[in-house]
Amino acid sequence: MPTLRAREDFARISAQGGSRSDRLMVVRFVPNGRDHDRFGISTGRRLGGAVQRNRVRRRVREILRRFPNDTGHGWDVLIVARPPAVDASFDELRATLERLLELVRGTVKA
Repeated sequence: MPTLRAREDFARISAQGGSRSDRLMVVRFVPNGRDHDRFGISTGRRLGGAVQRNRVRRRVREILRRFPNDTGHGWDVLIVARPPAVDASFDELRATLERLLELVRGTVKA
């Protein structure tokens, strides 16, 4: 799973991209001109301490690892966890993230 880590990438996605949201997370996205998706995960301090933030990040990475990445349309995707994500079960996070990613992949930008 290719990842985004640079501050500039996060800022570009936030400024130029579209977004889809849910109670547990926000997914921001922008086309990247490649044949694969790249992902970044943001867990702010509003989620709680380092243990809670790291748990959410690990769960999101595992969901992304299991999610098929064969669309052929490259997106840069920023996943921003909201505070309720800390108390959500793995299955709730998976269902939410998969639904949001399907919405992103269904988006056509001209």
